[in-house]
Amino acid sequence: MEPINPIYYDAIVYAGNQGMSKDEILETILANLPEDLHSNAITIINSLDTDDKADFNNFSELFNYVFYLVSQNKNDKSILNQLSASCNLEQFEFVKYALRYITINRIPSVWELDNVQNELINLDINELVKRCESIINLAHKEVAYRIILQHFHKAFCDGESIKWFVDIATQTTDETIIKYCDRIAVMISKAQGVEPMTALEASSEIEPENLSTTESGKLIVDTLAEFKIAAEYIDAECGPTFKRIKIKLGKGMSFKKIQDFGKDFVIQLGLELNIKVPPMIDVVPGGAAIDIPRTDREIVYFKDYVDFTSPIDIHNIIIPGGVGVDGNYVDISLSDENVTHILGGGRTRGGKSQFEKAAILYLARRYPPSVVQLALSDVKRVTFSKFSKLPHLISPVAKDAESSAKLFSLLVNHMEARYREFERVGVETIGEFNRKHYPELIMPRIATWVDECFDLLTDKGYCELIEMDMMKLLAKAGGAGIHMMFYTQRPDKNVINPLIRSNFPAKTAFATTRPEDSCIILGDDNTLAANLLGYGDFLYKTSTQVSRLQALYVGDAEEPKYFEQLLEEAINQEDIYNAWEPNDIEEFIAPETINTKSGKVSKVNFDSSFGFDIKLDDESKNSIINLHKKGYGVDEIAKVIFNISRQNGRYYKKYRAVVEEFLNEESDENDL
Repeated sequence: MEPINPIYYDAIVYAGNQGMSKDEILETILANLPEDLHSNAITIINSLDTDDKADFNNFSELFNYVFYLVSQNKNDKSILNQLSASCNLEQFEFVKYALRYITINRIPSVWELDNVQNELINLDINELVKRCESIINLAHKEVAYRIILQHFHKAFCDGESIKWFVDIATQTTDETIIKYCDRIAVMISKAQGVEPMTALEASSEIEPENLSTTESGKLIVDTLAEFKIAAEYIDAECGPTFKRIKIKLGKGMSFKKIQDFGKDFVIQLGLELNIKVPPMIDVVPGGAAIDIPRTDREIVYFKDYVDFTSPIDIHNIIIPGGVGVDGNYVDISLSDENVTHILGGGRTRGGKSQFEKAAILYLARRYPPSVVQLALSDVKRVTFSKFSKLPHLISPVAKDAESSAKLFSLLVNHMEARYREFERVGVETIGEFNRKHYPELIMPRIATWVDECFDLLTDKGYCELIEMDMMKLLAKAGGAGIHMMFYTQRPDKNVINPLIRSNFPAKTAFATTRPEDSCIILGDDNTLAANLLGYGDFLYKTSTQVSRLQALYVGDAEEPKYFEQLLEEAINQEDIYNAWEPNDIEEFIAPETINTKSGKVSKVNFDSSFGFDIKLDDESKNSIINLHKKGYGVDEIAKVIFNISRQNGRYYKKYRAVVEEFLNEESDENDL
């Protein structure tokens, strides 16, 4: 037998010291060493004093092992799963910080950097800038910066205007890219012999900014006069998205005449006022309003308008609405009897998904799970995926028609349980219940968000079940504090039938492709959503009024750190209230297995109603007793034994209760 090379011997020993199991080392050896060395290698592997778990004596060893796993191209989730059973609480927290530090600061291989460069180099400048913002590793970011500079150099040599660079700077939050754009703008202005701002104005292709709102109004009135439509300019307001010109029609002039003038506005004033589609024209007290798009449209950022510092009002649960033409921020109260349920929709890039994400993020960060709970259905699997760890969820995010049908069935059970409770205590609505029992007890509201109801209502296998439960919920759930928010990109009158639509007292219509789509969402033959500008410009309709608002922009892709920070704060927020919970229904889609610290599985019995009953094995019981003796609290023990925490939502409460019940039983036996 040929002796093995000392280098191979050292490599095998090092792999064992780094925490690799014998099976992992053997698999690597068999794949990479010649056959005649296999026997010697197996002998060395068998002599190693190692098992399937890493044992760490200090944080330095643990850090090195995390670095090793990252270098093996394992993703963060698999690394955390692998180490959760091998580390105590303190070590596991260290692993999280070490993983983030390594991800940001490690130096990638030349091969890895080449792959990143090949991926980025084919993107256009706008996609490249957006992708750069999402890159975490510093070395990868430097590659992106170099490619961006190459784009900028070519644009500079091709004679692009200052405005080209300024537009890129205004679309990003990356300070480095903004500085690049600023420097190039100064270089161009010096070459032109003018001040930077003067050069910017000269490079603008749009003239209307020279027109004030008053001048725009008078231009509209003069144009109408040429078509024998008498009108008088009254005043104007300027919001973040559009300018609202208010005029008073002359005597004998019907509103329909100016309403039918929409396309003529594009023809007559398209260049002067930058009108590309017929403007929205509506009746306002004292006259008619014509909405003209702003050429310098503002982005209404979520972080600039939401408030997480003031005390919450558990009797008035709100979601972000948007900013009106008067510049005032408007929120939407789910506690308002004129809202209750919301039907919404709009085309791609209309702003629908951003509105939904802003509302869910706000609810989760503003209210603890005892005040607001969430039920989410996302058949596209991408819109709500970032909310999967929120403790507010009454069940995991439904990702297909089957799980959505189960979710609606669960909501019906919740609704019926709440009405049984109302009957027992002598109240009619959730508002009365909470006013009667607050602050000792709160019945949480359940906000249900369905991202694409069209797909659910056209699924052959489950559409009948879903539609039946929808009708039950829309008819009665509002009074029980269960709110249904249904959204779709494809409004269809044959799918979302009039009976369903009529049960939504509130509507949020984003820009639609066709006037018919607007009518389906808003009702009453209202085609106004077809004239909206997209990107968050929407109509909010209740039984009392219709408002045009600019929705808040979350920017979860452009500013992921802020988004993740709010999610983390939502998961870990203090919950000081005692929430009412039904005792006669069970949650469904429970985890099939729960890993204990030892790597074994406690017994989980499932019942016919999708509930589950946890039975502790002897090893888990001994671990609980030992941790309790060491001073660990119930929350910490549940986290270690079951590898579960508050971010697992309502399941966490059940496993925590198992630990607490077992410790109480042990205490009673010791007292005897």
